[in-house]
Amino acid sequence: MPGTLLALQIFLILLPGFSAAYIVQALATRRTQSDLERIIEALVFSFVIYVCYVPVNGGRLPFHIVADPSGKGDPTILWEPAQLSWLAGVAFLFAIAAVAYIRFDGNRLFQLVRLTERTTRNSIWNDVFESEAIKGQPLQVELADGRSVIGSLHYYSDAAEDASIYLASASWVDRNGGTIAIPGSGILLTKSSGIRSVSLLDPAPETPAAPPAVWK
Repeated sequence: MPGTLLALQIFLILLPGFSAAYIVQALATRRTQSDLERIIEALVFSFVIYVCYVPVNGGRLPFHIVADPSGKGDPTILWEPAQLSWLAGVAFLFAIAAVAYIRFDGNRLFQLVRLTERTTRNSIWNDVFESEAIKGQPLQVELADGRSVIGSLHYYSDAAEDASIYLASASWVDRNGGTIAIPGSGILLTKSSGIRSVSLLDPAPETPAAPPAVWK
């Protein structure tokens, strides 16, 4: 029983890293990780969180280990609630910073000095659809059966393997290059549609405003 209690207390020490890893996994678009990779990441997060937490809190830890005076029992860990609140705050801020790093491609800083060619996103699918340049740009999606759909991007799947897109204000493209409006708010193209290619079209030119009427 004492050994089990000590193992539980050690897990509580590592809990900030596991909590931060869970927040990052929930908010950021990332590739699928194995169980071993998740555990290693959580342990690394725990280490970094404590490195950030200790200087901020004057070198104090949220716990201290008390040995059994008799020397026969296992040591116990005593927790300090006030310090735990500090630790929870540091863990949350670290998780949000990690999400922002992934979301806004923090690797661009290392690309400038040629240390990496990778982005923080898990595929070129996410690189394209998460780009600011694509916002407001019409898309033409070619399907496996040869049909094409034009519309504005509204939703897309996290993983390229799923390859699903929701287009708003969508229209079918006929053989002559014309368009046939799709009734409703839009169309959901799922993986079974067989998306073959996605073309990024130039925005439609704005119609010049009519000159104001002049009364005579």
